[in-house]
This record gives sequence, structure tokens and C-alpha cells, in this order.
Amino acid sequence: MTYGFRPEHWPTFEAEMDHRGIRAADIEKVELREGTTPPDMTVVVTLRSGRVESWEQPQTPSR
Repeated sequence: MTYGFRPEHWPTFEAEMDHRGIRAADIEKVELREGTTPPDMTVVVTLRSGRVESWEQPQTPSR
């Protein structure tokens, strides 16, 4: 199941990665899960080092 992660959501995703010091080359896996407060989604990023970062972001872009 997808949670509406479309191209307009990438700026938020990229900003979160920058904030956490994550480079695309460091990523082993990205999981998208239903958020605790719909319509949010939880993004879980597992890095090759084993470090795991997660955050919630809206499924709909902010206006």
C-alpha cells in the first residue's frame, strides 16, 4: 500500500534528510508507513551504517 508519496512530497523529504545529515548514498532502505495522525505518513530511513531515522510528514503538500 502506498500513502500518497508523490513528487510534490520530495522537498519535505529532502529537507528532513538535510536536517539529519543524511546523503542519498548512505541510504539502505526507505519505508513509508501510515502515520499516527492521518493523513500523515511515517518515513523510516535505514542507513548502511545501521542508523535508523524516522519522522512524520503530511501526505499532502503544505500550501
